[in-house]
Amino acid sequence: MSSQKPQSGNIPSSFDENECGNFAFDELTLEKPKDDHHDEEESQAPKRKKKEKEIPDVATQGKRKRKSKWWAHYSDTEDSTVASCKYCKKLIGCETKNDTTPLANHIKRCKKYPPNLDTKKKLIDFKGETLVSEDGTVETVCVPKLWEFDQDLCRKKLARMLIVDELPFVFVEREGFHELCKALNPIFKLPSRVTATRDCYTLFIEQRNKLKVSFKNLHSRVCLTTDTWTSGQNLSYMCLTAHFIDDDWNLHKRIINFCPIVGHSGQLIGRAVEKCLNEWGLKNIMTVTVDNASSNDLAIDYLRRRLNIWESSLLEGQYLHMRCASHILNLIVGEGLKELDLSIMKIRALVRYVRSSPARLQKFKTFIEEEKEDSKSLVTLDVKTRWNSTFLMLESAIKFKKAFASLYMKDSSCFKELRKLGGGLKEEDWKRVGSFLPFLSVFYDATLRLSGSLYVTCNSYAHEIYGTRLMISNNLGDEDEGVRKMAAQMMLKYDKYYGNVDNINVLVFVAVILDPRHKLNYVDWIVQDSYDEVKATLLCLKIKVVLQSLFDSYASSMPKSKANDTSSSTSISSSTFTQSRNQSGGKIDLQQLMTSKYERDTGCSLTSVNKSELEKYLEDACEPNVSNFQILQWWKDQSRRYSILHNMAKDVLAIPISTVASESAFSTGGRVLDSFRTSLTPKMVEALVCTQDWLRTSRSPLIIEENLLALEELEKGMKDLTLEQPDIIIDETISTLDDL
Repeated sequence: MSSQKPQSGNIPSSFDENECGNFAFDELTLEKPKDDHHDEEESQAPKRKKKEKEIPDVATQGKRKRKSKWWAHYSDTEDSTVASCKYCKKLIGCETKNDTTPLANHIKRCKKYPPNLDTKKKLIDFKGETLVSEDGTVETVCVPKLWEFDQDLCRKKLARMLIVDELPFVFVEREGFHELCKALNPIFKLPSRVTATRDCYTLFIEQRNKLKVSFKNLHSRVCLTTDTWTSGQNLSYMCLTAHFIDDDWNLHKRIINFCPIVGHSGQLIGRAVEKCLNEWGLKNIMTVTVDNASSNDLAIDYLRRRLNIWESSLLEGQYLHMRCASHILNLIVGEGLKELDLSIMKIRALVRYVRSSPARLQKFKTFIEEEKEDSKSLVTLDVKTRWNSTFLMLESAIKFKKAFASLYMKDSSCFKELRKLGGGLKEEDWKRVGSFLPFLSVFYDATLRLSGSLYVTCNSYAHEIYGTRLMISNNLGDEDEGVRKMAAQMMLKYDKYYGNVDNINVLVFVAVILDPRHKLNYVDWIVQDSYDEVKATLLCLKIKVVLQSLFDSYASSMPKSKANDTSSSTSISSSTFTQSRNQSGGKIDLQQLMTSKYERDTGCSLTSVNKSELEKYLEDACEPNVSNFQILQWWKDQSRRYSILHNMAKDVLAIPISTVASESAFSTGGRVLDSFRTSLTPKMVEALVCTQDWLRTSRSPLIIEENLLALEELEKGMKDLTLEQPDIIIDETISTLDDL
């Protein structure tokens, strides 16, 4: 019987990369294969003298068999104290008094061990490519490509997921996530919670350095929004957001600072902003948008002085302070809602009662079905400090007024709850709420439009603010006494902020002028229609002076060569008549003489003499007033024609007129500073908040609560399923896989 030497788990020295799949990726799983048939044959064969001495396998050497899996990777040598690696032939100490740790450590770093040959495992994948034939037909073909596993890239993507989706660091150590990663790719070595934390902070440093380079190469000014809040730890945080338009005319919003401050005083806020600007190397600041707190006035004065010292302010910082339009609208509407205080309190009590427990919510749904009030939405509870959420609560509650009436009459607990407020809602209460909702809807829509941070808002400031004034004025004569009272209260609050023309930053009117659909004449009309003659005259004059001063400032900052080229290409010299007379040998040209007298007598010019870009722009016809007009694209296309104005428009149109961009770090659903983030150090909180803002591609707020209505619809679709059916389906699937 011919005897064949057992393979003993040997791997060929000439390892083929394409056969990588034949080996386990984890070096700890390469076991020595068993050959029971060969062992039996060897035990039954007669002992015979071998012609030549064979080197016994190290795994079977000695009086007893060595059970450690690491011996399968070594061969014995003449020296019993060392073993030879089967892959690199290196000698490793293997004395019996020592454990197998040296053998294991060598295999892990052996450069010829197959799983260590290429840590980026390669697989064949396919990608689709579109090909166009000679006859014009288009077809999509699959082209093979090589996919490589990258451990570092996976760790970086994991850190990005933790930041963008606001997951806790301990998420990487949870059992379910481990099982998922093992199923997706067993090669990926999951980092620990500490390592994941370091990866997240490293990603923050990397993205911050990239943004610093972008600011360094930026040719436009930066506008800021800032707000201060108090977290769950009673720490005051200041959020500073930068807004700018790049050279490709794309509007950007970046949170550049999220740091704790020791108080809300103007001096502290101003110094904190100054420190942040120094860290980022930002000096050219256009405006700073803040709410109407008195401390912010002091902070703006401090920053104005610092910018003037840095010699980087525009028009000496006179128009640095921009008041938040959304905040003013909130104050105006809040004043009007006082007329509905009692009705709102009762509706809020009803909604809170319904949403306080699943049993009460289910009972309320029963009343909805009984009253046949068909609505796909449910009632939502408001936040008292935000009138827009109150408006949404009223809008949702009025659809179920019959169901609320049934709940009040048939539920004793609800009856007792409303008795504390003077009884249930009457029909006249619902009627008043219904008459106010269309009025409030106008302010709600205006607030949403002014609160955008990913599109230009300053050019719509005049339309929204003075449009709401027109709406309030129209309701002062409403036949409903409640609406008249509400409009009167709101007009008083409106005049407090916009009645004094000295409190208005005229840059918002400059932004409307730089909108080619409206320009200067439209702004003059708005001012004259909104103020009396004296105030309108003063404000119109102020707007024109600032517009010209702003243009002259940008013209003076341009290189002289460009300014001269622009002037010479768009004007005709005033000495044309003199030159023409000299060219005609001293003879008088009668046509030129009459033209000169006409211009002198009438004041009208027949030639374009020394007209600036600003004058030419204002004289050009306005663009069509369409809703989908792309103002940034228009100025990008006109950059050669208006070489000065386009730089001016790039800075003015970047001005945000709302601090919502900064508030969103705190109040997009009130979640960012949640229990997880409030448990972190301020330094880590800043890293997570800023990096999330820089990395997120979708600007819609994160939603962590499930949609209750969607879940209910899902449950309705599952009513026909029984508990036994899923088990049957699973059993069939398992048996099918076993058969395969």
